Formats: sequence, C-alpha cells, structure tokens
Amino acid sequence: MARTSRRARRNSPLHLPSAFDLFRPSKEIVINNIWIFGPLYAVPFIFWIHSWIWSPLPNQPVHWWQNSRSFSSGWPGGPLPTYSTFLVVGFSLMWFVIIAALGTIAQIMSQAAQLEAAEGKHLDFHNLWKVVKELGWRMLGLYIVVGLIVVVGLFLLIIPGLIMIRRYFLAPYVMLDQKVGIREAMDRSAALSKINTGSIWGILGVMLLIGMLNIIPIIGGLASFGFGALYSVAPALRYQQLKKLA
Repeated sequence: MARTSRRARRNSPLHLPSAFDLFRPSKEIVINNIWIFGPLYAVPFIFWIHSWIWSPLPNQPVHWWQNSRSFSSGWPGGPLPTYSTFLVVGFSLMWFVIIAALGTIAQIMSQAAQLEAAEGKHLDFHNLWKVVKELGWRMLGLYIVVGLIVVVGLFLLIIPGLIMIRRYFLAPYVMLDQKVGIREAMDRSAALSKINTGSIWGILGVMLLIGMLNIIPIIGGLASFGFGALYSVAPALRYQQLKKLA
C-alpha cells in the first residue's frame, strides 16, 4: 500500500531530530555562552518586570507600584495627582521609544548569537554589534513585513496566518546568514520550511507549550522565561539542519 504520510521515515535523509530533542543542545549552548545570552535576555526580562509593575491591581484603579501594600515602601496608594499626569504620559512615550530601540537591537543580537553559536563560532559582543550596524534596518523591515503578513492572515482566517508563521519562521536567520534582502530572506525561508514542514511545526509547538506556562501567576511567567531562554537556540539549530538538507 502506498505511503500517504508526509512525515519522513527515520532512515530517510529528510528525518530530523524531534523538537524536544533540541532542548538539550540548545540549553548547553546557552549555558556555555551565558556571558553573552545573559545580558541579551536580561533586556526583555527588565521590560517584563516593568510591564508587571505598571499593570493595574485587580479591581483597583491603581498600578502595583502605586500601592504601598504591593511593595515594602512608603509610596502612598491611590492615583497620581492630576498635575503630574503629563509627566506620566511623557515618560510612557519615552519608555516606548526606549523599548522599541533596545528591544529591536537585543532581538537582532540575540538571533545573531543563536546562529553563530549553532555554527560553533565564538561569540563576541563586538561582532554582534557589527551585525546590528550592517543589517539593523533591514532586519527591522523584515520584522515589520512578516509581522504584518502574519497578523493579517490571523485576522482574516487564522489558518493562513499560522501557515505564514511556518513559512517565514526562519527568515531572520536566512538574512543574518546569507546577507540577503527582505523578499529573498522570506522566499528562502519558505523554501527551507517546505523541506520538512513537521520540523518547523514541532519547534513552534514546543515554544507554544513553554508560553502556556504564563497562565500560572508570577511563577509561571518566570518559568516560561527561563525555559524559553534555554530553548532559544533551537530555531537556529533547526535552520542549520534544514540548510544542510537543502
């Protein structure tokens, strides 16, 4: 009887390790290069802490940092005075700009570090910064274009959006590795993902499971961040595997 499954046999050259199997090598790479990944991953962690502090208290019109019972401090509870509202708005806009700039730089450097570590290269902040200066605007454009395509796909019919995530999941690594433009990076990512679509869905599935830890208050968020950091090199490892098959 003819084989109907598109999943590669174990003895097939298209067979790749499962997404769960990539956790251990990813964890070892992150730990062995913690002096690089630690500071880079500290950036989104600080943003997460800031977001949590500014989140409203349940059933109260104040934020966590405005309530003296939330922290052991003398800050009085209750909303800020009206005369300081413009300071809060100005600070919020400034903070948004800082998050956008530092977050994008940290993202580019993190993915460059993941790619170089997956290739067995020595990591250095100087080299990572050179990547930002060379490809920063191009990578930002890629993030925006792919993000818009995915959002539109999810908004319209959901399924097309999920397919777009799979198709362009490796696009940042393609651009960093091959120094191509936005359209070329997306096309090559789509081509690589078609070699073994299950290998991409597997990575996305594990990342989804890690993200679901966030449903547990506070501890879940910390656990999700920790496991996510340890698994962060898995996409770059998968990219290297698919590139060899191609």
